[in-house]
Amino acid sequence: MTTPRFTLPILACCVGLAGCGDDAEKGSDIAPSETIVREETGSATWIRRMDAVDPAVWLASQEKRRAVARDDPEVGRIRRAMDEAAPKFLEPRRMIANRTAQLAESLAQIGKRESAADLIVELSALVTPDHGKETYGDLCQFYMSLRRAGYTREDALERLDSPFRLKTGAGARDK
Repeated sequence: MTTPRFTLPILACCVGLAGCGDDAEKGSDIAPSETIVREETGSATWIRRMDAVDPAVWLASQEKRRAVARDDPEVGRIRRAMDEAAPKFLEPRRMIANRTAQLAESLAQIGKRESAADLIVELSALVTPDHGKETYGDLCQFYMSLRRAGYTREDALERLDSPFRLKTGAGARDK
């Protein structure tokens, strides 16, 4: 059995996003904004396993902070991104949506806004068929750690694509 490529660097990093698994109602150390729309679930901040919610609609609603229609262009963009990402990761679409919302909110809190669809596309592009399935939550955590450390989006993605270069510390940082 092989260890997923991103697991060891992330464990060594030990900084990043809190979990948001099926016990999401227990909370996390990243508090979502009070203005986030609780699309279709009525009260849940995260999509739970038992919620009958379209993850693309829910994520677009989180991003726009209002309810959106299923035919909204951003819903289509997120859905296409999830279609490409889903086969590459161990988590279901529900968790990809949860992790992406959490990551986008955490980035916004440090002044680095990135769209949900772009995050999904860019992170899933790092996983090629020869990797096997990866853990999306690990990639999100590692990416957030790099962004908090001051790396630009491009440098953080490059480091995720080449995890062995993390030890060198080379690369540009946000000014």
